[in-house]
Amino acid sequence: MIQRNKFAEYKTAKEKTNAYVRDCGAGALAYKSDNTTVPLRSVQMSNVEFVAGLWRVQDTFDRPIQRVRDIDVVLGEKLPHTERIPFEYYRAYRLGENCYGKYVSSRPDMIVAKYTTNDGTFWGYGPTIEAARAFLGIKLYDHYSDLIHAHACGIKTRSPQK
Repeated sequence: MIQRNKFAEYKTAKEKTNAYVRDCGAGALAYKSDNTTVPLRSVQMSNVEFVAGLWRVQDTFDRPIQRVRDIDVVLGEKLPHTERIPFEYYRAYRLGENCYGKYVSSRPDMIVAKYTTNDGTFWGYGPTIEAARAFLGIKLYDHYSDLIHAHACGIKTRSPQK
């Protein structure tokens, strides 16, 4: 299923349906990303969006999207980098969207670091392995700061009083 385009002018299903039916009846065209057009009535309503004054056929995007901190990316190849810290590293493509739907660039533009714990999976990204590692380390410290502080300072936790 194609997700709605964030640039779509019709925000509700009712608005879109009314406009689609009206424009199909009027013989409107739908524009494709390869600069060709097709009759709007030949495209399922779920596969088009009205963006910038024109019906646009949405390109299929079926690659898995991963949210890393504050951005959406598509993970590429896993890097064979190993170190004492058991993080995994991936090349990643930043996700973009235009009037024809979601897309990624032809080359990866960042590195993503991943670490899975019993509390969940944590992520960081940056332009290099070192930057991705640093941002992931900060995220882990934020999450586990009480445990790290207690261990680093030799603080013993007390058993509850009976």
